[in-house]
Amino acid sequence: MTIPEQFESPDFQKLRETSQTFYLFGEHISKSKAPLLHNTTFQSVGLNNWEYKLYEGSDFQNFNEKFSNENLIGSAITMPNKVEGIKNVDFLDSIGKGCGSINTIYTKIDPQNNKKVKVGTNTDTVGIKESFLQNYPKETEILSKSPGLIYGGGGACRSAVFALYNLLKVPKIYIINRFAEEVEQVKQSMISNGFKGEIIHVSTPEQAKTLELPKLVVLTVPNFPPTTKEEIQARSTLDVFLKQDEPGIVLEMCYHPIIETTLYNDFLNSNWKVISGVEAMIYQGIAQQILWTGFSIDEIPTKRIIESLYKTIKEESKSI
Repeated sequence: MTIPEQFESPDFQKLRETSQTFYLFGEHISKSKAPLLHNTTFQSVGLNNWEYKLYEGSDFQNFNEKFSNENLIGSAITMPNKVEGIKNVDFLDSIGKGCGSINTIYTKIDPQNNKKVKVGTNTDTVGIKESFLQNYPKETEILSKSPGLIYGGGGACRSAVFALYNLLKVPKIYIINRFAEEVEQVKQSMISNGFKGEIIHVSTPEQAKTLELPKLVVLTVPNFPPTTKEEIQARSTLDVFLKQDEPGIVLEMCYHPIIETTLYNDFLNSNWKVISGVEAMIYQGIAQQILWTGFSIDEIPTKRIIESLYKTIKEESKSI
């Protein structure tokens, strides 16, 4: 259910005077940079009694009890819990509903009974949007008149579709993926959640050569070389768009364990403007902070946080 407009934000001024704990709820999260990001941000805005921790698992009954017992005001949700998370909140906002998955829970107040309700949203979409707009605002506005491209049909694909079409207003979406059925699942999921745009599965280099060239690209695959027949064909299809005369802007979502992935360097060497997924991670986290703390984007030292995170991640990648 979409959240009613009359619901109110909590009293952030009072909340900032208390101790608060937030959790990242998911599996395989031991190397997540989210605690570093959020605890750095809490400290940068003077919330020294606020803390962000990991909570590994996928049992929502346990997590919901924890949320209630500890009187939490928000949390982060990651794989494999993003879709199931929808069933475990009271309401969705328009972005959470449009994506069909959530990565964030925040709270609102029902004015009729003054009770707290849990709201689900997906700030991954904001992370993608802001990565383009904060780095290349003028270019993004111009290039968004061309189709957008997503490489990979996995977990991040739906957020990328929503960000490119609903937030950056590209006219249509191309998806390159090794399996057609995964793209169809994305299409049907988005349509069932109100998506009105056009999604085209680009499956071969020959098909790619017949299409209008995309200018805003989001890469959502791990940093592994293609090995299967389907993976090799998908990469060959991507290369048609990569090697164009007037390159655009690409966001490489993969940044762990190294920032400069194979695709990152391939696009850079083909004269694309390349943005690291570190920034998408940071901007989606800043969007969570705004929902949890009530601070505006202008009150959060985003540039300093980005520099700090880059430095830490680059230092860690040197030891790999």
